[in-house]
Amino acid sequence: MKPFSSLFTRILLWFFMNMALIAAVLLVFFAFQSHMDLHAFFGHQTADRLRVAGRFIAHDLKQTPQPQWPDVLARHGELNQVDFALVLDDGSRFSAKNLAIPDVVMRKIAENNRPPPPPWRLFSGKSSHDKDEERGKGHDDDADDLHDSKGQHKYHDRDDDRPYQRLMVHTENPSRYWAGIPIPVSLDSRHPQASAMLLAVSDSMTGNGFFFDPLPWMIVAVAVVLISVLLWLPLVRNITGPLTRMTRAAEEVAKGRFDVRIEEHRADEIGRLASAINHMTSRLGGYVKGQKRFLGDVAHELGSPIARIQLGLGILEQRLEGDNRDRTRDVMEDVDHMSNLVNELLSFSRAEMNPARIRLTATELLPLVQGAVQREGVPGVEIDVQIDAGINVVAAPELLTRAIANLIRNAVRYAGKAGPIYIAAERKNDGVTIEIKDTGPGVAEELMERIFEPFFRPEPSRDRDSGGVGLGLAIVKTCIEACKGTVSARNRQPSGFAVTITLTAD
Repeated sequence: MKPFSSLFTRILLWFFMNMALIAAVLLVFFAFQSHMDLHAFFGHQTADRLRVAGRFIAHDLKQTPQPQWPDVLARHGELNQVDFALVLDDGSRFSAKNLAIPDVVMRKIAENNRPPPPPWRLFSGKSSHDKDEERGKGHDDDADDLHDSKGQHKYHDRDDDRPYQRLMVHTENPSRYWAGIPIPVSLDSRHPQASAMLLAVSDSMTGNGFFFDPLPWMIVAVAVVLISVLLWLPLVRNITGPLTRMTRAAEEVAKGRFDVRIEEHRADEIGRLASAINHMTSRLGGYVKGQKRFLGDVAHELGSPIARIQLGLGILEQRLEGDNRDRTRDVMEDVDHMSNLVNELLSFSRAEMNPARIRLTATELLPLVQGAVQREGVPGVEIDVQIDAGINVVAAPELLTRAIANLIRNAVRYAGKAGPIYIAAERKNDGVTIEIKDTGPGVAEELMERIFEPFFRPEPSRDRDSGGVGLGLAIVKTCIEACKGTVSARNRQPSGFAVTITLTAD
């Protein structure tokens, strides 16, 4: 077997191909982030939401007296499903639920409130000396943007050139998540424009989208899973499809059908397994046919000697008297038992010896069943036939008669004293179902799958007086399958045994 035709190698290559494809998709995804604004989509959508909420809160706070600020924060908290708190530069705190702000959060706020360096030091490529000269010439627009006429530090939104700063803190006991942004507030007439830190507080890590929004990453995960599924689905189907067909073939072999074939033209392990199954079924079919041929030949060869022995014992019995005559009768019973065994073997072997020669014809069911009942019925056993006249089946009359006669004989032998034996038939779609049922003890459930096997007897202790040789139901199965039908058995509740035959309707 070639290395690349191995199923293990294919699965391994498929795995690395999957990893390479996912890596390529993610690489392309992030390579075009400048065109798709992925940074805003994945990184700043939560910050933007907090920023928008801060603008609305700042607007409401400017129009509301300071004592009513907790009510404003409470209203916006209910709207956004988080708690809001406000911390001024002087340490004053406002919240709807009197939240206790931990020291670590206050330290972070203090660090965040440090005034930023002038923008000409952050972004300009010029030296500080050049900047001083520009301010001396009146070019101090940036400075005017940062300070008002009274020298107070002005709040800047993200519309300027400074990078946006956002506070994020996680505290324990209790576990809470804190996110903060600076917003402009009006304290009084002397401080019409001041800066305060707006805090969004939540017990959840997502904070209703203010801290972390899992949706974009869920979309990425779903995309990766879909890519993997689309990549692996053909390979999985390529493996499970043949295995399913092989399982069905194995089930047919277990039922005794050795003519099944699996067509899998491939060079990997699955192809080799299919070839092995085909070879196995061919060998098993040959063994079974050889066994039946051997049994048929032996039974045929034994038929004539047994007949001559029976004839000789009959003549000898008439000439003997007393104990000798009784001993001769015992020997005759043994020979009769041997003759029945030989006949059963002949019936079993002939049903499938030449299936091509078996001719299936339209057969009227009711007269055939009545003939079998008349032949196998015994006095004192009630057999109720419930078959409508006019029901025809496609079968070989001789084989079907033998099968039904064997079933009636078994029912009479093992359940004839327990109650009536029922034989019914009905049409179902394109077939006819024949059921023979009794009210006897039935068969143990663990033995139900083996009752159609040759020479199998549910009770090993049976002898020639209490039971046959274990070929009755095997002959039934062989005869019905030769008629292109099926046969099954089940136990009835609360007691009884039923055999169902299904044949093609004419």
